[in-house]
Amino acid sequence: MEVFKGAWDQETPPPEKHAAWSPINHDVFTSEPREPFVWIRGKIDSAETIEQRWLLLSPLASKAQVFINGSPISQNPKSFLEPPQQKAIPFHHLIFELPKISSVSDIHIRLEADFPISTPVKVLDQTALFNESVFHTALSVSLASIIFALTIYNLFLFFSIRDPIYLFYVAIASGVFAYSLSLTNLQAYLGMNEAQFNWLGKTLLILPTLLTIQFVSRVLQLGTFAPWVKQMYGLLSLIYLGLLVTTPFLSLKTVAFLAATIGMAAYLSFLPFAFIQAKRKYQPALYFLIGWIPLIIAQNVTALDSLGIIEGSQWVMYYIPGAMSWEMALFSLALASRIKILRDERDTLQAQQIEVSEKARKALERSNRIKDDFLNAVSHELRTPLHTIQGQLDLLREAPLNREQNDAFRLIEYANLRMTRQVGGILDFVDAQEENLLSSPQVFEPQSLFDLLEYEFREAARAKPVSLAFDMEDSVPGKVFMDGLMLEKVLYQLIDNAVKFTPAGGEVLVQGGRLTDDSVLRVLVSDTGPGIPDAQREKVFQAFKQGEAGLTRRYGGVGLGLPLASSLANALGGQMRVLETSDHGTTLEVTIPYGDVHQSEHHDPDQLNLGGVVQVPRVLVVEDDAGNRMILRKQLEKIGVISEGVQNGLEALQAAKNEPWDMIIMDCQMPVMDGIEATREIRLKAAANLDTPIIAVTANASESYRLQCLKAGMDDYCTKPLRMEKLQRLVTHYAEHRVVTRVREQRGLKDSLIDS
Repeated sequence: MEVFKGAWDQETPPPEKHAAWSPINHDVFTSEPREPFVWIRGKIDSAETIEQRWLLLSPLASKAQVFINGSPISQNPKSFLEPPQQKAIPFHHLIFELPKISSVSDIHIRLEADFPISTPVKVLDQTALFNESVFHTALSVSLASIIFALTIYNLFLFFSIRDPIYLFYVAIASGVFAYSLSLTNLQAYLGMNEAQFNWLGKTLLILPTLLTIQFVSRVLQLGTFAPWVKQMYGLLSLIYLGLLVTTPFLSLKTVAFLAATIGMAAYLSFLPFAFIQAKRKYQPALYFLIGWIPLIIAQNVTALDSLGIIEGSQWVMYYIPGAMSWEMALFSLALASRIKILRDERDTLQAQQIEVSEKARKALERSNRIKDDFLNAVSHELRTPLHTIQGQLDLLREAPLNREQNDAFRLIEYANLRMTRQVGGILDFVDAQEENLLSSPQVFEPQSLFDLLEYEFREAARAKPVSLAFDMEDSVPGKVFMDGLMLEKVLYQLIDNAVKFTPAGGEVLVQGGRLTDDSVLRVLVSDTGPGIPDAQREKVFQAFKQGEAGLTRRYGGVGLGLPLASSLANALGGQMRVLETSDHGTTLEVTIPYGDVHQSEHHDPDQLNLGGVVQVPRVLVVEDDAGNRMILRKQLEKIGVISEGVQNGLEALQAAKNEPWDMIIMDCQMPVMDGIEATREIRLKAAANLDTPIIAVTANASESYRLQCLKAGMDDYCTKPLRMEKLQRLVTHYAEHRVVTRVREQRGLKDSLIDS
């Protein structure tokens, strides 16, 4: 074969004797594109054309036309974009069906190539052409399929892992896939025209490289080297971005030259950083090198081939697609390795966080235990002397006192009540914060609650002075089933606030009613104070907050009133809200559901009498503090109850084994054996008192401790200080009921003996 190395712009072959013809020593033509055409010539023997023959050229040739003895075998040149479906043999390479000739003939091939090409010049029979088409199609499709499969796989990984780097990979792989189709001419199956191919070619020369710079920068963690490295690749990205914007105004050859020149420099610059990272045992860098170096080699070999520096090869079209397939596979491994490293780092970090969290949790538990122990200790130490004070006040209430002593008595009693409420409120607030508030519904009288609160606030209202009035509607049942103690705490906080903020001469009104057709108690607490500004309505329900700065100094308090009342109301299954407020006062509404009491308990006093002998309840007082034990016994004596006292749980257990009791008042925190353990032992071992009511009277006011007492077998739970009225109700409800039961049993036994 010979190639014409001169300039010949005619569409017919150059003269046979022209001096520009130069021999080719192999059957693969390699040459840079010449303007406007590249001419190749050779000889075809007649013996080779007995059967149908085909001329096979590389798909890299943009257009080609074949001449036999100076005459074209087709009217127009064949294009590499010609759809294979329109060919006699559906093949994406350039093929020509040669005419049958009877003698040795000259063959001229005119090529139009946009880029340097290496093309085999093969004359094949139909069997050989079929083998070539199957082989090249399978090879081209296999290389493209590898890239496509990796693209889809990593796209699914992105949706699974949500790491943005997989999107970079998918974008690069999509560009490489399209570029691989163009290098092997598989895009011919898509029916693209020349304008579309030129636009796609420009984009594929720029965009994959731009994305590759960003992708490799992340995979190799180039930003960790030095600021200038990050800036350098940022500048390269900007250059490619600018080149991408200007591609519509540049020719395909110009874009190809600029992209290849800058891209090769960028690609080579990755290698030293990758070697450094690989030396640091960074696994993704090793995969990158294994995949990247073959691509660099393939690009350089292809360039040397196209320049004619090395002997041309018919396989040159597969160098870069093959290297790209290998590269994308290794990129996937690099990503997998990087993700593993990130996962290991994440797992390590999570393990550290779990360890830190566990330490923090244990520290918090220790802190909570210390806090609980501290609160229990404070509660016990405060409530124990308060119980003594309250007990003495109850005993002094009926003593003959002069006017001065009576005034002092009322002041001491009011201060004691206020101190007791404040201690209980703080502990209730702690339980509310931990969501440990649980109501214990019992039968109680709403009117009695109003009477108690009126008594408690009488002195404070007189001292200010403000008018304090309570009104209970007739629609409210005499007895309801509800946690009266918790409702008492709610109303105490609201009334205390109302009295505190109402100026002298003002009015505070507490009204109780029932919602129409509902078993819901509705209490309104109204005052004529300054009201709550709109901006402060939410703040007043926050702990330790008061409506405006300075109120603490002017009115006192720690800011727990409304937040605590709201928490207690919620624990009762109800709610509290600001019904109305203005400069002339505020009305707060509390609504609490209750259970109806259909049959009230009533004990006939005569039932305590059997044959003229009065049956007096017998109560065992278990209290380690001698003063409190003495006060409780004196209070019981005034009620008319016989009592005995012991100082710890072990003595209580022995007393319970020795004789029956109508009620046991049990302190909880005692030496030798505490009240909870003593209760368990009595329920198991004291036959005479297995069902005797045991009432916890303790200085520990936490909800969790109350539940422990009830779980141990106690029937009720009261906190110190225990007022005389409360003690009277306990005796009536438990001890006298026990006596009534015993009287009935004795009467039944006596009647049976008489009948017999």
